[in-house]
Amino acid sequence: MTRRDLIGIGGSAGGLPALLSMLAQFEPVGPTTLFVVLHRAREAGHLLDILKRNSPLDVCEPEDGAAIRQNCLYLAPPDAHIMIGENHVHLRRGPRENNFRPAIDPLFRTLAVFGRSRATAVILSGYLDDGAAGCRAIASTGGRVVVQDPNDSTSPSMPRAAISAVGEPELIASAAELGAHLSRIVGDAAGPSSEPAESIRLEIMIAGLEKARMSSEDKLGELSPYNCPDCNGVLWEIEDGPLTRYRCHTGHAYTQHSLNDRQEELLEQSMFDALRSLREKSRLLHALAEKDDINRSRYLASAANCDADAKRIEDMILARRNIAA
Repeated sequence: MTRRDLIGIGGSAGGLPALLSMLAQFEPVGPTTLFVVLHRAREAGHLLDILKRNSPLDVCEPEDGAAIRQNCLYLAPPDAHIMIGENHVHLRRGPRENNFRPAIDPLFRTLAVFGRSRATAVILSGYLDDGAAGCRAIASTGGRVVVQDPNDSTSPSMPRAAISAVGEPELIASAAELGAHLSRIVGDAAGPSSEPAESIRLEIMIAGLEKARMSSEDKLGELSPYNCPDCNGVLWEIEDGPLTRYRCHTGHAYTQHSLNDRQEELLEQSMFDALRSLREKSRLLHALAEKDDINRSRYLASAANCDADAKRIEDMILARRNIAA
């Protein structure tokens, strides 16, 4: 009997405490394999040790090509997407998705293709909406989706996005209740599967930098008026049920929310760059004025203009931060 023995787990802000709470109640009734993506900094190596101390399964950060074993938790290493094949794990330093690498969506899409009805997607606490599109992919091929209750989440955005994306998850519950539920379902029959859509396979290829080219995006969506904030390439707009997503020709991927978040980050960075340039220019003009009596008034007038422009940009930065707060 084919069982529901493949579980993909994604979390971000607040995701680690939720994962530990879930694992504390996870006592699987049969062999199972877990794949975990937590958004984290490259230097956060302590995460592996934490999970080893708290998981009922063996825990590892796999190498590319590692065989998939039962009763093992595979943790996505820093700065690499974790994806699965027929019986092995792929690690790919493909383009960031939703501003993260590792991202949840690439893992979930490969579970949709290679796991189908054996796969269960789990979304834990997190900011924005990484994983929502991957949940739709898993549901489309016969897999199931369970979601941490937003009221039980430190950051409820990701759970809410997943619920909105799939409509009716199999379960919405606290992290501890999810652990008990997952313990039981790994013994259940997998149920019928569906063939994955070509678009899911194409996005897997793009995330893995495999034969990705501009014609791939033409099959996924329509050209948008926006440019990629990471490489300045054109973005294709992809309508995915209730989700509107974007991809550029080099593979960077965003939901509407993550695109807005990245644009805001880069806009603030450009404003700080302009502020620094104006202050440096003013200082240089004052230095020139001290050494050039003939042109002193002109240099000082230009420095005053730079100071006034810098003050305006500083006020804009403060105003934007107050609005965000």
